[in-house]
Amino acid sequence: MSQTTGPTATCGSCGAPDDGEFVNCRYCTRAVSADALAKAIPCPNPACKMACRWGKQKCAACQAWIVVSCIFCGSISPHNCSNCLRCNEAFAGAPQRKAAMQQQQQHHQQMQAVGTWGNVAAAFAGAAAVASIGSHHHHEYYSSSSDDYSPPSSNDFDTSNVMEDIGDIGGSWSDD
Repeated sequence: MSQTTGPTATCGSCGAPDDGEFVNCRYCTRAVSADALAKAIPCPNPACKMACRWGKQKCAACQAWIVVSCIFCGSISPHNCSNCLRCNEAFAGAPQRKAAMQQQQQHHQQMQAVGTWGNVAAAFAGAAAVASIGSHHHHEYYSSSSDDYSPPSSNDFDTSNVMEDIGDIGGSWSDD
């Protein structure tokens, strides 16, 4: 069974086969097509300056890279484009903008962590305060002579030193 292939691309000027590597025909040196010429990427090597085909990553003549990788999205674009073709980030100043974005993200994450740990610390401080107040009064209801705990009645609470206990744990109260 034989395979049939489509027509081989040829130079629009002389009809020679188009190798798909160069914009200009190697026989007549004219552009193989108007489309190839319109999308040409100039080689960045000053000694070469070959017009390279769109979709290639290296110059077919000198093997210099003709594309750059975007530091934001990782896609490649021709070196002669000012912005990434995928995410539209400008290549000029990209490293500085990315560093500033990363610094801002780290700061935001640190602030979130501080907020989370601050809430946890406040909860522990509150629990410690309650435990401290409770421990000052617990001994009043334990009778060592009978080795039992008798729960207080509503009249047994002595609140005269509560404000003093709160002051002991760092509170600042004033009578208004």
